[in-house]
Amino acid sequence: MFDAFYSMFRLSLKAIAANKMRAALTSLGIVIGVAAVITMLAVGSGTQKSMAERFSRFGTNILYLRQPWDLDESISSPKDVTMDDVYAIRKLPGVTSAAPYISSGFDVKYGYTSTSLSVLATDTDIFKTYDWELGSGRQFTEKEVNDYGQVMVIGATAAQTIFNDMDPLGRTVVLDEIPFKVVGVMKKSGQGGMGFDMDEGALIPYTTGKVKMNAGWNNSDRRALDRVIIRVKDFNAIEDTKKDIQNTVRNTHRIHPLAKDDFQLDDFASFVEEAKSASKTMSLLLGVIGAVSLIVGGIGVMNIMLVSVTERTREIGIRMAIGATSADIRLQFLAEAVTLSCIGGLIGVIFGVGITLIVAANSSSIPAELSVWSILLSVGFSAATGVFFGYYPAYKASKLTPIDALRYE
Repeated sequence: MFDAFYSMFRLSLKAIAANKMRAALTSLGIVIGVAAVITMLAVGSGTQKSMAERFSRFGTNILYLRQPWDLDESISSPKDVTMDDVYAIRKLPGVTSAAPYISSGFDVKYGYTSTSLSVLATDTDIFKTYDWELGSGRQFTEKEVNDYGQVMVIGATAAQTIFNDMDPLGRTVVLDEIPFKVVGVMKKSGQGGMGFDMDEGALIPYTTGKVKMNAGWNNSDRRALDRVIIRVKDFNAIEDTKKDIQNTVRNTHRIHPLAKDDFQLDDFASFVEEAKSASKTMSLLLGVIGAVSLIVGGIGVMNIMLVSVTERTREIGIRMAIGATSADIRLQFLAEAVTLSCIGGLIGVIFGVGITLIVAANSSSIPAELSVWSILLSVGFSAATGVFFGYYPAYKASKLTPIDALRYE
């Protein structure tokens, strides 16, 4: 049986070699399709891994308390989230920390340098909530928070942008016409949730930001916070802790037992699952786009094989006249289609891997990660394409009778 398959493979290569240019143009669709599948799946896989790594830094035991963006109209007098909520939440046994969160953007000046800076107005609990580490200097203190201190802890990238190679510690920058002394510089850590990038930003006391700088989305209420960032002690008990927080905030807001909440408590773990689901959907969509290219290439293989059957009708008749069965003819043309597709698939793998490596090496914004299964899937799909689109031409060839085939001109 092996000898028969080997002989069929040699015949296929001989037939393909007889029309090199046509074979090359035919396999081009398969090459593009396989390269597209590998590249698309690599980008999808890399994006999914990048998102997972980013979310793992936030921690799935983080909760966000805020006022709903689409507040129910039946709530007549909703209350803002304030420090009263923060103080009450901190007393709960299932809570590790709770920090006020007021995010704003300001122009910062130092000497002749002027740039925009993302600023998070908060208090000392933010350092317990997120796993941020100081590279040098210190955190601002509770006393500085209570005294409306004009102190700042700055991100590593922002420090480099503003101060170049100078040591930022002890230097004074002007933030919205208010001087701030840099007391600490963070290590690089990336985003800390809700879109705030610590590397590119800075932390200041929430009292200073709210009262002296009128920061936050609600400028009319100096007590209003954008949100509260809460870290729970045990992820496995997060649902119980959420209920405790909900009851606590309802008490501080003095909400009637039958009334609806005037606040929203977001579970970051659900964000992670939604993001993973979206990422998987995107990966699937990218794979489908690549597969469509492969199917287009398969249609090209079928067209060329139909042309080949027509051109070689007399050859088919001669083979049948000397004893070849319909199964032999069908297998011969099917083998040619599969061989053509596999050759295109292997070339496509080379191109796909090369494109992926180039993208990964030269673009930090487009993560790409090769996987063995995506390569095997692409090659297997290309072979399946050859079988699927090569079967009809092979079947058509096998149905010819020796007399009709020999008469064909």
